[in-house]
Amino acid sequence: MKKIDVLLLALLIIFSIISLFPIYWIVITALKVNSEIFTTPPVFFPTKITLSNFYTPGERFGEVAQTAFGSFPWMINSAVVAVLSSLIGTFFIGAPAAYALTRYLKNVWLARTVLFMMMIPEAALVIPFYVMIMRMNLINTWWGLILVYLSFIAPLSTWLLMGFFSEIPRSVEEAASIDGLSAYKIFFRISLPMAMPGIIVSIIVNFINAWNEFLYALVLTYTPFPTGSQTVPLFLTDFIVIEKTFAWGGLAAAGVIVMIPSIIIGLYAQKYLVKGWTMGAVKE
Repeated sequence: MKKIDVLLLALLIIFSIISLFPIYWIVITALKVNSEIFTTPPVFFPTKITLSNFYTPGERFGEVAQTAFGSFPWMINSAVVAVLSSLIGTFFIGAPAAYALTRYLKNVWLARTVLFMMMIPEAALVIPFYVMIMRMNLINTWWGLILVYLSFIAPLSTWLLMGFFSEIPRSVEEAASIDGLSAYKIFFRISLPMAMPGIIVSIIVNFINAWNEFLYALVLTYTPFPTGSQTVPLFLTDFIVIEKTFAWGGLAAAGVIVMIPSIIIGLYAQKYLVKGWTMGAVKE
């Protein structure tokens, strides 16, 4: 093995440890007893494993009545909103818009406008969105959150998919046109299936963004499932005992449960992610 290969391997190991350490720390914190959570110096290998941070009937974390397994009503809302918003934003808005910008409009400034829409901070749009959703009577509903989430999901999907559609050979579409297919059929039968790796990448990225979104959910919702649409990031705030004080054991356990769906989806779709990012990264 060459020296450069050894160096690259060492750097890869170092970066992997740095990246995975937060996940390791939250997992072992969820399994620690309270005495070890607050020990100085910190305990990197728990001497006593406990599951009480996940669920203990009747136990309260300080002034917090929730336990980690109480997150499921919030997770239902997050799953519904994240799945629907990512699918709608990718299939019904992002893909057609990206295809039109790539094949028909070809306007660089319009494409840059799509990118600019992603740069607007959420805080700048909270009040306008709240007024709009309130007037549509969609406060504390799934569709209220979905409509707002599309404001950052659709531009991101469009921008990602423009690279994928630009790499589809025009000869394939021209051949389909000669065979009598209309522009709509060419898009749905030819171009969209060929861009499927990019579609999957877009759905996964958008799902994770919607799953983790906090600010809009905080402003537009106020109760969990089944009476409302509060999402799981808001559930984590229930572990605040008093100002600037947290029930760290329960919070870590809830964090482990909350990150499981994203990890499962990422592991299941990693081959599509690698293929998708590679396909969209090279332009002719």
